[in-house]
Amino acid sequence: MPDAEKPHLYAIKHHHFLSLAYDGTAYRGWQRQPGGVITVQQTLEETLSEIHGQEVILGGCGRTDAGVHATQFYAYLRTAEPLPPNYAFIVNKRLPAGLALHAAVPVPANAQARYDATERTYDYFLHGTPDPWLERTSGLHDLTNFAPARVAQTLHLLLKHDDFRALCKAPDRHNTTIVNFRQATLYRNAAGDRYRLRFVANRFLRGMIRLLVDSLVRVGNGTVSAEEFQRALLSGKRLEHFYLAPPEGLFLTGVRYPYLDREAVLPVSAGEHWTAVVVT
Repeated sequence: MPDAEKPHLYAIKHHHFLSLAYDGTAYRGWQRQPGGVITVQQTLEETLSEIHGQEVILGGCGRTDAGVHATQFYAYLRTAEPLPPNYAFIVNKRLPAGLALHAAVPVPANAQARYDATERTYDYFLHGTPDPWLERTSGLHDLTNFAPARVAQTLHLLLKHDDFRALCKAPDRHNTTIVNFRQATLYRNAAGDRYRLRFVANRFLRGMIRLLVDSLVRVGNGTVSAEEFQRALLSGKRLEHFYLAPPEGLFLTGVRYPYLDREAVLPVSAGEHWTAVVVT
């Protein structure tokens, strides 16, 4: 069992997943880090430790990069005493802006926030015209020559392959680079000036989504062909252009468990009508 998820309170009796949402702009990701940098985990643990009157250590459902957001993130909390009915209200009154606890959900005693997850959903939002109202929640890309049909045609390759070493920032840090995609879809808003990429899989590798988005935008712009993209997947070798898409467009929107099956949640900033780009 990971250290972060070992029981840390005396006479543990109550087990909860904390359903969280956060604007990642001000945070260096979820994971607590040395050196005094501000992370979501550190901020939440310090707040809960004050509320509970003793040290609280949380286990998260995964990691998010600096600047990446989440609308559905789960952290595992174990306590000796039951939580009060207004626990979310108590916690939210003390949390800083941009970080919110939606609910404390009872789970089995042996539940693991990270390793029990069977499916994760990420949504990446992108736009091509500078907009101050989008700069925190959508990635700005050069979409001058962007052809959405090229991207939609390429996405099916993700469902046909399972080894994504070519799209991993640090492949040697993983025991395996096998990923099983269940969905890869490009959406367009009604005005046709914003796009959303949704990826659903059993797991994702370090930096994978942002590397994938950058590559797909290049496919859409015609600077990388679908054939080049496929060769990279087959060979495991990185594309010549190996860049991370801006973090502000990326949201962890869904995590599923055998005992907790909730739909993915889009951010409020995505309140538009989205239509899947389908190639006929």
